[in-house]
Amino acid sequence: MLCYVLKENENYNITAVKAGWSPYFVKYGRSRLYHEQFLQAESEAMAAIKGVWDESINSTGLTRDYQQLLPWWYMRGNLVNDYRKFGIPAGVISVRLDYQKILDAAANNRQITVFCDLQGGINRRTGNGAVIFAGSPQHKFNLWIADRFSEQGLEIINLVEKRYAGINRGYVYATGKVVFYKPGRPQIVLDSFTQFSDYPN
Repeated sequence: MLCYVLKENENYNITAVKAGWSPYFVKYGRSRLYHEQFLQAESEAMAAIKGVWDESINSTGLTRDYQQLLPWWYMRGNLVNDYRKFGIPAGVISVRLDYQKILDAAANNRQITVFCDLQGGINRRTGNGAVIFAGSPQHKFNLWIADRFSEQGLEIINLVEKRYAGINRGYVYATGKVVFYKPGRPQIVLDSFTQFSDYPN
């Protein structure tokens, strides 16, 4: 959960970005209220080489490579905005925002499309199967590949590792019937890479 810190007429979040203490963090979507102000503040800090944009400041201790991260964050932010604009009206479910709908669908063995983040890639290989943690600690939701050695299983794994895991798209629309693999823990069983899409169907 993010918040804005406001004091009188000052938005501290924008002030911090303008001073170079932080980039405009859009990895999980851009600000719906202050997007233009954040862009302007970040541009001013970059132009003036303030804070994290100053190599002499951002070269010691724990640092982040913003030249590499920013394009990735903006891509991911655009994917979140596409979900808001196209996915929500199409009935796509968000793991974090619509978790109860996922539980209800699992209780009724219904097919749904879920907007989820596969940045972590294949999380566990067990027996012939493989699991992708597509939820969060508070919102347990998995994608399960029943036979990772089959042609279809290998195609799914290849697609996840090359297109969605790590510093790639991350976000995907996954479609399938939701079932409980344990009480209260839903999952979609994957048997084809075509259950993934970059856009809502």
